[in-house]
Amino acid sequence: MSDAVSGGSANEERLRAAIGPRADYYLRRWRAMDEKGKGYDWNWAACLLNVFWFAYRKMWGAMAAMGLAYVVASPLLDPAHPRMIRIVAGVLIALSFVTGSYGNRLYRARAERIAAEAPSPEAAAARGGVSLGAAIGAVVGLTVLSALAGMIPALLGRA
Repeated sequence: MSDAVSGGSANEERLRAAIGPRADYYLRRWRAMDEKGKGYDWNWAACLLNVFWFAYRKMWGAMAAMGLAYVVASPLLDPAHPRMIRIVAGVLIALSFVTGSYGNRLYRARAERIAAEAPSPEAAAARGGVSLGAAIGAVVGLTVLSALAGMIPALLGRA
């Protein structure tokens, strides 16, 4: 168990700063994971809003990976190919269940890394925390990129 999550460490203040809003929720969930010996825990926001939740929580790598999955899937959602739509939808739904199951674990690793590296709670808060602007930017960016990628079949003359 992490010393910061167990609540008895001086590092906890930096960890709380790295988490930002809802620090109590995440610390409680991570403690429960430790008590159960589980490496995963369900997070509805990570499941249903995965790209946007990752952006909001400043998890850039996971955000980019999931965003890429949606952009790559966009041209495959061709109404002329219902079987392909079912396959792609199944893959995207499965990915959502993966992010829902492992979102808290990924977020914990990120927050603990920031807390360990930050010299102060203020530095941890600057690197961690949340960004509503990033979440909104992810909505706009993913919408535009997916729309452009969805046009690829038409541009290739398959429409």
